[in-house]
Amino acid sequence: MKILTTLFAMMLYAVPALSQGDSYTIRGVAEGTVDGDTVYLCKLASLFSIKRIDSTKVAGGEYLFKGSYPGCGVHYVTTYRNGSYKGLTAIMLENADIQIHSFPADSKKEAIVSGGPNHMLWKEYKSIQKKWQDKKLPYWKTTQDSTVARRAQMLAQKAIDSLSVLQNDESFDFMMEHLPAPFSNLVLGEIFSSLPQEKKEVALQAFKEKYPEASNFKQMATETNTDEAGAVGKTFTDFSMADVDGNPVSVGSFVKKNRYTLVDFWASWCGPCRAEMPYVVEAYEKYHNKGLEVVGISLDNKADAWKEAIGKLKLPWPQLSDLQGWKSLGADIYHIKAIPANILIDSNGVIVAKNLRGLTLLYKIDELLN
Repeated sequence: MKILTTLFAMMLYAVPALSQGDSYTIRGVAEGTVDGDTVYLCKLASLFSIKRIDSTKVAGGEYLFKGSYPGCGVHYVTTYRNGSYKGLTAIMLENADIQIHSFPADSKKEAIVSGGPNHMLWKEYKSIQKKWQDKKLPYWKTTQDSTVARRAQMLAQKAIDSLSVLQNDESFDFMMEHLPAPFSNLVLGEIFSSLPQEKKEVALQAFKEKYPEASNFKQMATETNTDEAGAVGKTFTDFSMADVDGNPVSVGSFVKKNRYTLVDFWASWCGPCRAEMPYVVEAYEKYHNKGLEVVGISLDNKADAWKEAIGKLKLPWPQLSDLQGWKSLGADIYHIKAIPANILIDSNGVIVAKNLRGLTLLYKIDELLN
């Protein structure tokens, strides 16, 4: 094993990454394993589960995978023994020579990984993200400190959001600089929803010219064509739904009467929506008399569940629903694919912000109405 480890280290630090071809090779040295242990190549199936892609066996402390993969994507390598996984090593899977040196879980040593050109971009990108997370950390601690005054928490959140804008700017520049590298496609999927409209258009045009086969580009281009109704700066599209008494009510009737109207998409079965409601309630209680209205648009299917949640959460603002779930008229018009979601509309019917959460919602409303 010592000889194998030495040879691996020589390969890792002395040999440059191979050029991309049409296949990959994953060569691993796995300390703490025994011959016959199974090693799986996996990807995340969901936040809490993995999907096995391929498997191999440990022989002489080593293992080998071969295959082909279009583009690049984050995958994981893990050893399986006696009914449980032993460690999880993240890799950037791409058509290149990938090398892994992993250690026993109880050693607390981080696996050493080398790979192709997209692995190197991933490594650089992660260092950029860490830099910004480190800058946000002291402000984040303030937002989590219950002994700190609410205004101080709001100001800390504003600082975090400002840093996030700068972080996205650097991520955008990194993505554009490295087009048409497949890794740029991963960055696009990560940052696209948070980009301002003008940068979305620049990105889509660049991908169209340099990397038109990119999967995230194809998806974002399609979604952008249907997302105009909810874009910041656009005039809102009015619609009507029944209130809790079954009476048809238009969202526009509230927009006309208030300085700002928050159209809040939620559902009784949505845990994150319920967790977000205390912030919406706080915003309503603080700023309703200054011109804020909230209109709830429920994606529920069952009237009883919807009305029960309104009572339990003590939501005092108007509530509308057609009880069509994800087929809700409002969700369709505004291309809502995940909740909670919201749009903030001024008295002229212009969308001034969207998807405001937590303390961000509070300080944004405070700025507009104070």
